[in-house]
Amino acid sequence: MKKADRKQQGFTGERIIDIPRSTLIKCGSMPLIQQFHILRIGFFPKARHHYYQRPTGSPDSILIYCTDGQGWIQLPGRRIIVQAGSVFVISPGTSHSYSADPDNPWTIYWFHFTGKHCADAVKVVMGTSNPVQALVVPYSSERIALFERIYNTFLKGYSISNLLFANLTVSYFLASFALPESFQQKEERADTPTTRAIQFMQDHLNETVTLDIIAKAAQLSTSFFSRRFKLDTGYAPIEYYNHLRIQKACQLLHSGELRINEIALHLGIDDPFYFSRLFKKQLGVSPAQYRQKRGASNTI
Repeated sequence: MKKADRKQQGFTGERIIDIPRSTLIKCGSMPLIQQFHILRIGFFPKARHHYYQRPTGSPDSILIYCTDGQGWIQLPGRRIIVQAGSVFVISPGTSHSYSADPDNPWTIYWFHFTGKHCADAVKVVMGTSNPVQALVVPYSSERIALFERIYNTFLKGYSISNLLFANLTVSYFLASFALPESFQQKEERADTPTTRAIQFMQDHLNETVTLDIIAKAAQLSTSFFSRRFKLDTGYAPIEYYNHLRIQKACQLLHSGELRINEIALHLGIDDPFYFSRLFKKQLGVSPAQYRQKRGASNTI
């Protein structure tokens, strides 16, 4: 692939979540997930001209699951062909590059994960700590639904319950590759004041909402709702809402279609300087720095 052909803008339909630095620190202190948790997660459909390289490798493990098209992963001394129905995990510190096939570009679900149990996860999924080819598994709509549930749980915000559920569910997702014959789907949805509030927040990310408005959507008094919400999520309602707004901002920065001040307006924030401060407080970098490092390059 010629360098000029490599993709520099967002893929149509792409979705990406970068877990904020402060949240990752929290994950590292939670006994149930500190040994294994997600840092980034995303979906690239028909990712034509997708290419990236890391000569010194990544500090994280990277799982790439292809459901359509094909591509390749270049490791030291060998090239792994990744086709529809195959999965591969790149171990930390391994020099690599990868690319979508130019004529039949891949559609991939992927995530970065870290923790002391990452090496064990690679062995469980790939059958060895040093795989020489991608693992081919039967397609499963239930597996895709499980990935979506993990992704959508992160979309709901970074409460302790969401972090625990999403990261613990990853083990179930990995089991669908290691033990496909035993894989089954189970899905439940609870309707509580907190879930109603979070759904309201997600539906109104482009507006400026107040605590009173959110409490009304949850059908509770403001004072009782605030206590209940923080008990359920670990966050004050407006703090949680701002997490969701910045999460959406990251997705818009990846697409490359809007200017930073336009993204702020899209999220109901009139002051771009306030938006930048809010963004940097959560992710540790400004929106412009984030776009330069990740949004424009579309790395996974």
